[in-house]
Amino acid sequence: MNSFKKILNYIKTYKKHLILSVIAATLYGIFSAAPTYILKNAVDDIFIKKFNHLLIPFIIGFVLLFALKGIFMYVSNYYMNFVGNKVINDIRHDLFKKVIHFPISFFQEKTTGQLMSHFLNDIQMIQNATASAIKNGVRSFFEAIFLLGVAFSQNWKLALLMMLVGPIIGISIKKMGGAVKKASLEIQKNIGNISNLLQEVFVGIREVKAFNGEKIETNRFYEKLKHVFTAIMQNVHIESFGPAFIETVAMFGSGFVFYIAAHQIISGEITAGQLTAFFASVLLSYQPLKRLINVYAEVQYGLAAADRIFDLMNKVYPAQIKEKTETLNNQNINTIEFINTNFSYNQETTVLENINLKINSSESIGIIGQSGAGKSTLCDLLLSFISPTSGTILINNLDINNIPEEELRNKIGYVGQKTFLFNDTVIENVSYSQESKSLSNIINACEMAHAHEFIQNLPEQYNSIVGENGNKLSGGQKQRLTIARALLKNPEILIFDEATSALDQESENAIRLAIEEISKEKTVIVISHRLSFIEKMDRVFMIKDKKVIEITKKDLRLEISKSL
Repeated sequence: MNSFKKILNYIKTYKKHLILSVIAATLYGIFSAAPTYILKNAVDDIFIKKFNHLLIPFIIGFVLLFALKGIFMYVSNYYMNFVGNKVINDIRHDLFKKVIHFPISFFQEKTTGQLMSHFLNDIQMIQNATASAIKNGVRSFFEAIFLLGVAFSQNWKLALLMMLVGPIIGISIKKMGGAVKKASLEIQKNIGNISNLLQEVFVGIREVKAFNGEKIETNRFYEKLKHVFTAIMQNVHIESFGPAFIETVAMFGSGFVFYIAAHQIISGEITAGQLTAFFASVLLSYQPLKRLINVYAEVQYGLAAADRIFDLMNKVYPAQIKEKTETLNNQNINTIEFINTNFSYNQETTVLENINLKINSSESIGIIGQSGAGKSTLCDLLLSFISPTSGTILINNLDINNIPEEELRNKIGYVGQKTFLFNDTVIENVSYSQESKSLSNIINACEMAHAHEFIQNLPEQYNSIVGENGNKLSGGQKQRLTIARALLKNPEILIFDEATSALDQESENAIRLAIEEISKEKTVIVISHRLSFIEKMDRVFMIKDKKVIEITKKDLRLEISKSL
């Protein structure tokens, strides 16, 4: 019910369109029922009493009623779909707006396939339920109500007898709805597993092919398909058995009522026209009632999906609700200080321990250490991607936990070891989130990153599409574009986390010279396995045994000689 209420809150925004649609649906119901009402007069007056002069008016009236029914069906359908699709767009937008601000830890917990399943499969199920409720639910409700109204007007005793099967049908529908919702959860769980597998295989297709893993992945995919098939067939069983049982119960009731009605005709209690109108309205009402049963099942699917969506939207992280009162706006960053800083992913895995490090403005800092020592973790802490388990990080003597992430990250340019490019042009990738930058600024940043040369050789130069995650470029070209993106930002702090690992020696030397020039005005932090790349940094630190240790240039040269 909570999910249903939340969907209703979205619908309220478009209540004018909804009211118009409901009015049209009501009129549709009236004009659907009207032919059965006038059918009584047609049978009694035209066919039995032989009032032939009423035949043409009856035909014209009949055609006119169906024409009006068609008009109101269109109006109702159009505005209901308008409301439904607007609501779906609003839910999808609000979900994205919520999820995009979740911390990095959320995206480490959730797989890409699971997230895609929420945005595509779950939202699609809500959309399907909405469409079904629009197409069959509202109109069928009013159609059934007015048709049953005609049945009651012709013979209320027979109509009440027909209603005796109502409780049986109602209980059956409720039980079917619960079973459908449970089956829906199982289907979505299995579809989410398939999404995970597809995402892994397509992203890692090079590794799959390099290790001849096609057969393994095909078998894994087939096994997951079998689970989906089992879940779907369980749902098909419920959806098929429910209506069949309800139809059988309804027909038993109809047979009983017809037996009584036949005796009333023989005894003269009702006319043939009344009986015709009664059964016409009852039989015609059966179809919209049957559609309503199917709609109920569809709505259960949608509500199950809505539960998952709103659970995600209701998720709150402590960092999101904490009020961050400090500001870096209109301040130059003078100092960065780690004071007794510790970080652990869990109680068993301590990454950094008792870190004490102070970085001054315009210093160039090199960080070395073995793979997995915690070098990137140090940068993630500075970017507030993660928070210290204990201890403090100060920026200009302000606790980093009290500084809004947007203000902090506006001051930092970051180039990670995993390059990422959007499936867009070179210009859009380099100027991402920096709309105010001119083309000349973009070209200048690319020249500094030594990307301008290869961009000139692309088919459309700066307007060339780079492909999904830059798959039309080499690793070194992608890396140079991400460096250009960071340089274009012109931040006060620049972090290069293994940012030159894919560059050739000539490009790396050129980038090193550019960084040396930049470090005269900015604070630069460079993480690199290539010790020669950081030998001219102002200070160099080694992360070893979870500690940060400053090493001398002599020690660094000794490390370089060991690596040669």
